[in-house]
Amino acid sequence: MKKPNLIIIDGPIGSGKSTVANLLHKKMKRTAIVRLDRIKHLFSDYIGSSEDQQLSADVGKAMTKEYIKNDINVIVEKAFTREEFLKSFIEKIEKKSKVYIYQLHAPINLRKERVKNRLIPKDAKKRPTDKKIERNTEHFQNFRYKNAIEFDSSKLTVKQIANKILRDIK
Repeated sequence: MKKPNLIIIDGPIGSGKSTVANLLHKKMKRTAIVRLDRIKHLFSDYIGSSEDQQLSADVGKAMTKEYIKNDINVIVEKAFTREEFLKSFIEKIEKKSKVYIYQLHAPINLRKERVKNRLIPKDAKKRPTDKKIERNTEHFQNFRYKNAIEFDSSKLTVKQIANKILRDIK
């Protein structure tokens, strides 16, 4: 029996992760999206403490494991920001699935513009500030997973990126 795919879409804020994940989700059968940044908004008084962050990560990992266990492909969309977090997230899951890790990036000014122009999700409290985008970018550059396949979303359209990923997983 063929293992389900675990597709991780990583990158800094505004790099195109959600858009690529949405395109992949539409084109793939039996596929779930786990949006780790959205899970934190599921409980009412999320404050961003390390305990809150760990709880959100644990819930996302449990969701991913359950889908994989039931032979459903999973797209995980998140700015992991630390290689060790990504490694701990896929630990044990990778034995039951085929894992693909992609990172999107683009120049910071373009990403700031994208964030300013996008709709704020209903479950988000506010739009990320330029300062938050800059901190996120610095974390991404310093701690990112070095073995991912990278795409510059300023040079490729999200459709081109999604099509390249679909070719990889076939």
